[in-house]
Amino acid sequence: MNSGRNVWLIILFITLFLSFTIILPVYAVTTDEIETKQQELEEIEKKRCDEKSALEQRLNREAALKEELKNLEKLLQKLSIELDLLSGEIDFVEEEIGQAETELAEAEEQLRRQEDLLKLRLRAIQQHGVITYIEVLFDSSSFSDFLTRLHNLSIIASNDLRLIEEIQAERDNIQARKDALELKKTKLENMRTQVADKEAKMEQVAAESVVKVTELQGEISLNLKAIQDLENEAQQLDALIRQLIAEAESQFSGVEGAMLWPIEAPTWISSGYGWRRDPFSGAQAWHGAIDIAPHYGAANYILAAADGKVIFVGWSGGYGNCIMIDHGGGTVTLYAHMSSLLVQTGAIVAKGQHIARAGTTGYSTGVHLHFEVREYNKPSIRNYSSGVADHRYDPMLYF
Repeated sequence: MNSGRNVWLIILFITLFLSFTIILPVYAVTTDEIETKQQELEEIEKKRCDEKSALEQRLNREAALKEELKNLEKLLQKLSIELDLLSGEIDFVEEEIGQAETELAEAEEQLRRQEDLLKLRLRAIQQHGVITYIEVLFDSSSFSDFLTRLHNLSIIASNDLRLIEEIQAERDNIQARKDALELKKTKLENMRTQVADKEAKMEQVAAESVVKVTELQGEISLNLKAIQDLENEAQQLDALIRQLIAEAESQFSGVEGAMLWPIEAPTWISSGYGWRRDPFSGAQAWHGAIDIAPHYGAANYILAAADGKVIFVGWSGGYGNCIMIDHGGGTVTLYAHMSSLLVQTGAIVAKGQHIARAGTTGYSTGVHLHFEVREYNKPSIRNYSSGVADHRYDPMLYF
């Protein structure tokens, strides 16, 4: 009997030995696979972070380019206004110079006539001398004639003296006009130099603008692609959400009453629902949500808008960190761009429960919550550019 028991013990020992021999390699292989997958996930996450960083840098560069272009346009406008003012001043100064040259020519002609007259008088005095005046006086026929001749000679002498003074004054006046004219010509040359400098500056600014516009157009092209990618992503999410709703077997029958504002106060609506001008490219793009920004870019808590089951938690391209909650009845709310996520897929959440914190992940221009309400049991609002139905409703109708 003991020998039979020994045989069973030997068989049991061999069985356990073989089991451990088989299980340990399998366990080791499973552990290696897990570690490999974890490394792959880490590499994927690193690439995602690198792409996000590159996107943020590009968006910042694009905003800076727009600001530079705006400043260049302002500078061009300022230079153009200054150039117009200078052109007006140049026209005015040229007109002044033309008028001054005409007046100066007239003054010099008048001076020439006066000098000719003075030369005649001086020549006469030189030829006849002072004796002539005495002879004129002594040739008087009477005392009355003598006084008359004396008076006339006095008038002639006064006129000669006045003529000399007028000639000197006219010479001084002409010289002053010439000096003033030279100043105006100098001013004109300075203004023309300024015009040339400003025209050269405008050409330089225009050339810089062309470079900036080319760069900006390249950035805008990337943004337009990003907009289209978001449109495509929103469309792809529809298929995913329908699948997740079907798999979730939600215990909820739909939203009862009004939804709760999905982010802690204080906040403001930074972008509404519907068509809008894209903040980077300037192109018209459909915005199937509302963007709610916390004051001062704070990481306010994101709140579940209604009771429901979390059907998706994770990264979703341009949406960044994303959460989707199924409320039953075909109603799903989507929360995007969060900095951190506080719930997991499959969790049952209550209205007002903290589910994340506000952030700026994905395609985002600043800290805000991108909030969507999708209704899959109602007619679509519009179609995506591909023609597929878009079930995103205006969230403001639910508060």
